[in-house]
Amino acid sequence: MLAGRALRHQIVLPQQQFLYDYWRSKCRNGRLPSRQDIDPADICEQLPMVSIVETCGLSSTLRFKYRLAGTGFWDMYDAEITGKYIDELPIGDRREYWHRVLMRVREQKRPSVGMTRPGTPSRSHMAQFWIRLPLADDGINVTMILGFDLLVNQSEVVIEQHNTQKLIA
Repeated sequence: MLAGRALRHQIVLPQQQFLYDYWRSKCRNGRLPSRQDIDPADICEQLPMVSIVETCGLSSTLRFKYRLAGTGFWDMYDAEITGKYIDELPIGDRREYWHRVLMRVREQKRPSVGMTRPGTPSRSHMAQFWIRLPLADDGINVTMILGFDLLVNQSEVVIEQHNTQKLIA
């Protein structure tokens, strides 16, 4: 479940690496950290773009609800999203994308990282670098997902030959 650090090497941005390393430091004896293990004071620089998503419902009707969304999400969505479900966000076809990402984190009990477009009209020129980290009340079954997103102007993103993303310094 938590063996290896291969994902760490796929994380492009230092802010995401910091959050990943922090999350890993909270994993004890092969168990996932809980929401209570995450101290906002430890990640204060990331807080504007930190989210905590709760898994709600049964497997067949599972939905994901923002329990917490930092102030940076207000700019991204032009609205408060705390308390909203993923399928209620104004992101068009990105709803299915995010549902798949969150389901994968929940089912595999492993972090996931990637890059996409925000799906909001006012941020269509941006690239959204994201990381999703599982949290479990009992250390095993994912009940929440810690997220961190960074928006970067697409003109600053370079796609290299090997299909990896890299930022121009």
